[in-house]
Amino acid sequence: MILRRYIGIVLWALGTVVCAQNKMVDSLRHWLDTHPALDSARVVTLHRLSYRLSEIDQAAAWRYANEANQLAKQLNNQVNLGQSFINYAILESLEGNYAKGQEYYLKALRLFEQSGWERGQAICLNNIAENYKSMNQLPKALEYTFKALELNQKQEKPEKRGMAVNHEQIGDLYRRMGRYEESLKYLQKGLVLAKDADQNYQILPQILLGIGRNYNHRREFSTALDYLNQAIERSQIHGEKLLQIQCYQEIAQTYRLQQNFEKAKEYLQKAFETAQEFGSLVETAKLNKELAALEELQGNFREALAYFQKYKVLNDSIEQKKNVVRAELVELKYNAFEKDKENQRLKQIKAAQEAELHQKTALIVALALIVVLLMGFIGYAFYQNRLKEIRDAQKVQAETIRQMQLSDKIRTQIARDLHDDLGATLSGVAMLSQAAKRQVRETDSQLRELLDLISVNSQRTVATIRDIIWTTRPMNDSLESMLNKMRIFASEMLDPKGINYEFCVANDLEEYKLPSNQQYNFYLIFKEAINNVAKYAQARHVWVQVFKENDRLHLRIKDDGVGFDKEAVRGSGNGLFNMEKRVEELDGNLLVRSAIDEGTVIALTLPLAA
Repeated sequence: MILRRYIGIVLWALGTVVCAQNKMVDSLRHWLDTHPALDSARVVTLHRLSYRLSEIDQAAAWRYANEANQLAKQLNNQVNLGQSFINYAILESLEGNYAKGQEYYLKALRLFEQSGWERGQAICLNNIAENYKSMNQLPKALEYTFKALELNQKQEKPEKRGMAVNHEQIGDLYRRMGRYEESLKYLQKGLVLAKDADQNYQILPQILLGIGRNYNHRREFSTALDYLNQAIERSQIHGEKLLQIQCYQEIAQTYRLQQNFEKAKEYLQKAFETAQEFGSLVETAKLNKELAALEELQGNFREALAYFQKYKVLNDSIEQKKNVVRAELVELKYNAFEKDKENQRLKQIKAAQEAELHQKTALIVALALIVVLLMGFIGYAFYQNRLKEIRDAQKVQAETIRQMQLSDKIRTQIARDLHDDLGATLSGVAMLSQAAKRQVRETDSQLRELLDLISVNSQRTVATIRDIIWTTRPMNDSLESMLNKMRIFASEMLDPKGINYEFCVANDLEEYKLPSNQQYNFYLIFKEAINNVAKYAQARHVWVQVFKENDRLHLRIKDDGVGFDKEAVRGSGNGLFNMEKRVEELDGNLLVRSAIDEGTVIALTLPLAA
């Protein structure tokens, strides 16, 4: 009964708020809403917001990091670009992709070195050290943290906050290595720096927490509690909920080490309540597990089992959410990086083709100029010597003919070389170039239309490739995933046309998985139908229904457009024919009902796999 009631609470939490944001996140989002200018300050704010969300909502953090990266490129600002790379590095490292994270940190470091921004260099070095700490390579982590500290110290105006961060990390590394005296020395120095630093709302309670942990390891519990309570007080001032949770957990550990299980449970409960306020399912799950371990330690096995069951429910919910987030992250990464690489490659190909064409054109112009100059010289010589003897005139005439023949031979050779060198791969470019040259003599709008056609064709090809890539990914096997893609496509096609649409999907289909051949053809049939509505139907409303009936999958698309005569359009295009062929391959049925001024209904029925 307790477990069932707790499952209800979890589902309510998932349905209402994924994660509550602290004051700083709300403040940064408000700033973005009220300052729409696309400038360097916006990049910095996006960078800070992505950093704040990195451990709360990674999908949102990736979106803000991508926006910062694109804007930094538009502004051609190396420092801003480096800051966006730091966001990428943090997010990759949080996923356990430490090598990829180091790669981004090094990119940012090079940009900061080129721009001479030493504070940015120190941040990169400290974060590289953080990566090594996560991989338990503590000596390497110490090496890079000391490099960061040296950079912060030698600045004209020492960066106290950065130095405090470095001291905190050095203290934490020494504590992990069991060198508690050295750890405490650096943490105390960091505490002095943090108190004098600006914007110390995170680092000051973090250092106090680190000192408390150090004294716990030394079994000086009263001193540890003093510092941990100070850390809680400082973190509460600025609403740093995650730090409060960590402090409560460490206090609970202090009392557990003293065998005071009642006080330990009290502070774990405080941490649990703070985690719920924070909206963090991850922290809530961890605390249930810790409470279960504490109850088991006291022999309260029934209570321990109840806490552990709560932990299992939360952990399962977290894993489901992670799977959704991972799918979104893959899509975000693909859009942000793979597409950018492809664009760069196409730009390089285009630049190479333009350079080659320019070179060939320059050669033709030079040869034509030589021919013109040569002809002029021959004409002038003939004019000057026309009164000379006939034999001399005949020699001049013969030389002129020979030169003309040589010129024709050269031009013929050039034409052959141009044809052979360009080859079949550039034949399409040649035809479009001839078409463009004919249109130049008319209006600019016609030229734009022709260029638009090139753009549309290339975009259509890219879209087809994306569809194929999308359907081959295992993460997209579910019908729910495909239906989300169908909604996105419908929105992209119908919203610009001002066409209202309703998308109704039966609840019992969300977890169903289509075989790959069904999935691809089902989506292409839907895509063709929506494309026809957007292009030809002149509709105001479109209704899409997907449901299951008698072990068959049904897709019904209805519009209130102008309709068409099926017999009149048959044979005039491949759309309807292709849809029918795909349905035959799937052993399904396709019904197309339409009449002039009565709209169109397309009903697809497919057998569901067992």
